[in-house]
Amino acid sequence: MKKFPVVDDEDLIRHSLSAALHNSETEITTMDDRESVFKAISNNQFDLCFLDMHLPDLDGLEIMKKLRNISPPTRIIMMTGSEISDMIMQDVRENAHGLISKPYVLDQVKAVVERVISMGKRLPQESCIATENGLSSIHWISNDNRKHPRKSIANSMTSYAVAPQGDRTSTRVIAKILDISETGMGILTDFPLRAGHFILS
Repeated sequence: MKKFPVVDDEDLIRHSLSAALHNSETEITTMDDRESVFKAISNNQFDLCFLDMHLPDLDGLEIMKKLRNISPPTRIIMMTGSEISDMIMQDVRENAHGLISKPYVLDQVKAVVERVISMGKRLPQESCIATENGLSSIHWISNDNRKHPRKSIANSMTSYAVAPQGDRTSTRVIAKILDISETGMGILTDFPLRAGHFILS
């Protein structure tokens, strides 16, 4: 069961997104106050969060950053009905996965949800962003699932390389781990790896 919280102070926004996104595989919760939001993000693992940028008693950007730190796998879609500065947009690009404007077109929002939840999988381009009459509710959506700089680490690893082209002989390999992310691991080794090699740790 996927979990999607909708954080917004407008009843219509909470209701419309809940109705549009609810199905047998998705649990939608709605929140509109500071206490509920902080309690929820501290005690739950969410798949995707809709988050309004401007709320009466809390800063949406503050929640965005807190959620990013507490739960890095959670996809975040920010919402705004106002113009935003370049500085705020940079914050959103560094911490969230998409930005939609209000009022929005629900079909476009559902297309963004499909894209964001499926990051790392190939989707037909036409399924990613839907538009109506040439207008779009979508300000920005990330192109891949590695949103944040990889963290350098100095650990080494011992693994085995299995040669390609049907040769199942394995060779011991010593490598330095350069970085790790959701999409894989970067290593540095003197072993002459070729396309098709499998690395077994």
